[in-house]
Amino acid sequence: MYRVLYRKWRPRTFSEVSGQEHITSTLANEIMSGKISHAYLFTGSRGTGKTTCAKIFAKAINCLSPVNGSPCNECAVCKGIDDGSILDVIELDAASNNGVDDVRAIIDKARFTPLKLRKKVYIIDEAHMLSRPAFNALLKTLEEPPEHVLFILATTEPQSIPATILSRCQRFDFHRINVDDIVSCVKSAVAKSGASIDGEGLLVIARAAEGGMRDALSIADQCIAFCGNNVTAADIYGVLGAMDSSFLFKTADALINCDAAQAIRLLDEVIENGRDIGVFAADITKHFRALLIARLCGKCEDILNCTPDAMARYIEQASRCGETRLRSALDTLMEAMSGMRYLALPRVRLEGAFIRIAAPEKAAPMDDKGIMERIEAMEAKLAAIAAGAVKAAPEASVAAEIKKTEKPDAKASPAQAAPEPSPAARPSAAPDTGAQSARELWEAVRKAIQPKNPTMAVLGIKSEASLENGVLTVRFPKKTIVEAFTKPETQRLAENALEGIAPGTRIRFGTAESGGDSLAEQAKKAFGSKIEIVE
Repeated sequence: MYRVLYRKWRPRTFSEVSGQEHITSTLANEIMSGKISHAYLFTGSRGTGKTTCAKIFAKAINCLSPVNGSPCNECAVCKGIDDGSILDVIELDAASNNGVDDVRAIIDKARFTPLKLRKKVYIIDEAHMLSRPAFNALLKTLEEPPEHVLFILATTEPQSIPATILSRCQRFDFHRINVDDIVSCVKSAVAKSGASIDGEGLLVIARAAEGGMRDALSIADQCIAFCGNNVTAADIYGVLGAMDSSFLFKTADALINCDAAQAIRLLDEVIENGRDIGVFAADITKHFRALLIARLCGKCEDILNCTPDAMARYIEQASRCGETRLRSALDTLMEAMSGMRYLALPRVRLEGAFIRIAAPEKAAPMDDKGIMERIEAMEAKLAAIAAGAVKAAPEASVAAEIKKTEKPDAKASPAQAAPEPSPAARPSAAPDTGAQSARELWEAVRKAIQPKNPTMAVLGIKSEASLENGVLTVRFPKKTIVEAFTKPETQRLAENALEGIAPGTRIRFGTAESGGDSLAEQAKKAFGSKIEIVE
């Protein structure tokens, strides 16, 4: 009779348990020292080894010749527990035996000494499913059990266990197993079964298992049954209903480059290939999460559980998209995932999310976050233009896009709302020659920085400039644009350009959003230009 991998290759000693050394070493030391408690609570997510460790612990306690705290698996006791012929190790599934009568039956039988073992062991799986009366019935026996009885409770929801029970148990928290340990274990189990899975395929399985060894072995078993003894990564993607990593990078490229049409075509390709749209939505969400983390942390293979090559691709792709836009895209995808479950046409929900991500200038809210998202989207467009991927648009159309980022000011005066006349339309003999020269100086600076940073050059079109005491002050209508210009690299670029045009002149950026002068300027207007401002 065929046995699935996770049952056939279940660990039989503490040393064979992967990823839980903090627990297995403690349990082994308790066996060797003889300091064994009367009740244990094993908690953790599914497939992390709770029941396996409980069975190994039950054997080790009763083993006739334990080895370094682990069972020998050779004596009559170990073999009897493994084949079920010894009835002193009792497993109870609390999911189906959760009533008070079931617990009372345990209490009644616990009074009798074991038939063949030193300790009678009760393993209660899914302990959180026990009813409140059942917990109350178990409480006294769990607090002061007979010397020959040991209780091991296993649960995925420790928060559902009453505090009175928790306080009477030694608690061990099982961690999710890391990708490297899962890859090693699956590779070994598959090899023992006479099959093979390539390296990329093992990594795909380990990620899909999300820290559960049993899930990983089940996926491997399914792939072998479907594809034969030689399994590739492409086979595993087909079994999981997922798309490969290169397709995810391609889709993310379309969204970052604001190519909604291409993103929709790629989504259609997913459906045409018979892939699960829910799995794809989860995968592209994880991909944007990886991009955001790469943007924030740089090289972080340990966090993303990826290869160095994949890490380099994440960093390169994330560098072409701003942090604000990545966070917004991730929020949009997560919202779409939650909504897809309740729709008859989940495809439409995901298409809407793709359009929202690819067109932030149309969908982003008119707040500071939305404005920054639009600016970052324009930076991505300009980067694509520089790379030759997109045809360049005239400066006037880009300026129109900038204008869309401005929030309407209901209090603006007609003079403020009127468009600024072009230099050619201004009279040649302007009375304010200082303002005229300041504007010309700023225009020269703006044009000088355009080859290196076209985005900031376009943002600087709508501005006010003044020159006084060797300081060129440039004001912008919105605070977000000021913040963009005061970034160290942009500030340095403007300073270097100004130094080349007017040596010794300094530059300062500010906001004209309030429409008023600074405190120093107001003081000079009130008391004359001879007043000295001491900071």
